[in-house]
Amino acid sequence: MVYARFAPMISAASERSAIWRIVAVTVSALGLLFVWLGAIALVLSLVEDVSFETALRAIAGGDPATSSGAIIYFMIVGVLGLATLLAVRFWHRRGALSLIGPGARTLRHFVVAGAVTLGVVAILTIIPTARDETTVRNLDVGVWLMWLPFALIAVAAQTGAEELFFRGYLQSQIAARFRSPLVWLIVPALAFAAAHYSPVFPTATALTYMAYAALFGVLAGDLTARTGSIGAAWGFHFANNAIAVTIIAVDGTITGLGLFRSTSGLAELSVLSPWVLADLGALVLVWWCIRRVLD
Repeated sequence: MVYARFAPMISAASERSAIWRIVAVTVSALGLLFVWLGAIALVLSLVEDVSFETALRAIAGGDPATSSGAIIYFMIVGVLGLATLLAVRFWHRRGALSLIGPGARTLRHFVVAGAVTLGVVAILTIIPTARDETTVRNLDVGVWLMWLPFALIAVAAQTGAEELFFRGYLQSQIAARFRSPLVWLIVPALAFAAAHYSPVFPTATALTYMAYAALFGVLAGDLTARTGSIGAAWGFHFANNAIAVTIIAVDGTITGLGLFRSTSGLAELSVLSPWVLADLGALVLVWWCIRRVLD
């Protein structure tokens, strides 16, 4: 595996590479996120003349089955990106470009990876299969189009924040301590999977979803290391989530922004069905295509 382009990101992480600093950044970033939520809740409680607790529940406990609730959810996660930048600056003295990569390359790879992901998924979608999947209209076209720009911005913020923390920061920072890719690819991927655990799902479903997230984390980590920026991983992540959020949302997940809603996909995660394996294979195929285009 050739990861020469990843060297500048590792070098930027090497000066202050103590493990305790990673813990400090994680705690600080989450702390800043909660402070931000508290500040918004305080303003809302004063404007709406409700209690702070009521305002906080309205913000943090929004219903992702509604359009506004889905937007709020994604934007809350998106704030993690700014919190990460501030925490990393304080604890490591690392600038934003050391986490993101060269600006022009990051933007170019984001666009290419997003386009490749959309193209491959479009081709796979039109291939006939025996998959029994019920899809129903979720939003009227007019309502969907009204929310679509906000949805794309929110998904870009959410995926960008996650790539910034897990790939741009955590992966490079671990790589500064451990030379083996088996460590700095897998550990952030497992952390990424743990962050996607949902106690509202049945155990088998939650674990399968975590396995999917872990695989994505490894593939996105490889793209980051090969390209020396989070652009490709971000484009891959953004396009994947945008399809699942705005085109065909799976019932029981974040459905408030989807034009259509699939009623069978989530149940299939309860067992390792051939279709779950096919979804994992499709993820690997998209990653391989992105690599081929960017190599």
